[in-house]
Amino acid sequence: MQWDAIVLAGGRGSRLGGVDKASLELDGATLLSRVLEAVAGATQIVVVGEADAPGAIVVQEEPRFAGPAAAVGSGLAEVTSPYVLLAGVDQPFLADAIPVLLDAVTGDGVIAVDAVGHRQQLMSVISADALRQAVAAQSSLTDLSLRALLSPLDLVEVAVSIRSTLDIDTWNDRDRALEYGQNGDRDD
Repeated sequence: MQWDAIVLAGGRGSRLGGVDKASLELDGATLLSRVLEAVAGATQIVVVGEADAPGAIVVQEEPRFAGPAAAVGSGLAEVTSPYVLLAGVDQPFLADAIPVLLDAVTGDGVIAVDAVGHRQQLMSVISADALRQAVAAQSSLTDLSLRALLSPLDLVEVAVSIRSTLDIDTWNDRDRALEYGQNGDRDD
């Protein structure tokens, strides 16, 4: 199955005091490099944000900081494969979930759910055509949540490991990710 990846890397990092998440390091590698390595199997990788991403197409949402739905819309313009994986730059263990999601793809697509059943909008593999229809149905993507953008799609929920759903929004999240990185088999 051919798939592209859209990696959202354009946030403000406000809960990290303005630190650029893409350049934040975890176990000696930046979050961006970890995510790019995780999606290396994609036909093409689109990074949305001001990031140095060799080998990827880098685009910017308009207007700047217009939110995740606007970022997905900007990235989607570059997608050529039948499916697209949506990911955030702050997911250091994304690689754990990708094979599980790709193996389960059907219909409109699949979306990861964490241990308590919360959908992980930025951990989904979606039909590019279905996503284009969802984008076209919106009058504006500016400040639209990703949850609202994806709500019309029939996405199959796929359980993934706790570790894979960790994202880094705060310094406590980073510390937790460091702990999980040191104890890779931990899943509680």
